[in-house]
Amino acid sequence: MTKITIILQSESTSNLLMTIKEHTELGLSEIKNHISNNIPLKEVDYIDNNEMEKMKGLVEGLIKNKANFKIYEQDDDYKEELPLEHFMNSFELSRQIAEDRERLHDILVEEDDE
Repeated sequence: MTKITIILQSESTSNLLMTIKEHTELGLSEIKNHISNNIPLKEVDYIDNNEMEKMKGLVEGLIKNKANFKIYEQDDDYKEELPLEHFMNSFELSRQIAEDRERLHDILVEEDDE
């Protein structure tokens, strides 16, 4: 299963800590620990649109605070840095696929009812 992770490489400021806290389930001391030890701040399943939405919010918050971070795509066998543009495009593509699935489902349900 492919996961997307984000690791912060900036110094933590109070604004940055609050942004991270808002988008993760971590406490402030945990956030500081994750930052100082290069532990991912958030890890989401690539196909979970709700979690990807939360990750996008975190990324946008980090960008707004001019934080230095890296996004990784990883599986059991590999770990690869994911360019920000690729992450944003894949997020949009994932959302479009989910919408297409819902429309297809609605069409199939209508056909079954006839």
